[in-house]
Amino acid sequence: MPSKVLTIRVIFAALVVLAFGYGIYEAVSYMYLAKIFPLYVCLAMFILSCINLVMEVRISWRQLDHSGVGFVDLESKWDMAMVEVLKRFCYFMGIVLVLYASISLIGYSLSITLFVIVFYRFITNTNWWVAIGAGLAGLGFISLISKLLVIDWPSGVLQNWISLPWPLG
Repeated sequence: MPSKVLTIRVIFAALVVLAFGYGIYEAVSYMYLAKIFPLYVCLAMFILSCINLVMEVRISWRQLDHSGVGFVDLESKWDMAMVEVLKRFCYFMGIVLVLYASISLIGYSLSITLFVIVFYRFITNTNWWVAIGAGLAGLGFISLISKLLVIDWPSGVLQNWISLPWPLG
């Protein structure tokens, strides 16, 4: 009976709980300012992963009670050609390489902000206002983390020639 409840999803959820539990254990040993971010992220994710583990166990019990009735394979019935898969893979790898190149040229904060704007606008096809709002929200988050944790993000070649204002430089 317990072996039927231990599905791959339950085992994975348990491993995620263990990983964030270990993250909490490790973060407690850090110095005060160094532990703030990893401790609270691991704590929040530990709570969410525990909830996920409970839900996965309940689904497994329910599936065991109903003998699998009600669980349908939701996989789509189409197959993508390998040429298309490789094309999309190369496209997204190119995007990542352009991001790294722009970080070395114009700096981390400005690159990530522009990347989020371009990604939202052209990859997810949102309108310009949503894309710019998401980019500015990302810049605000990076600036907040930078200020609270005293982090210096990598500066680019451009920032050695031109002095940019605080959030961008």
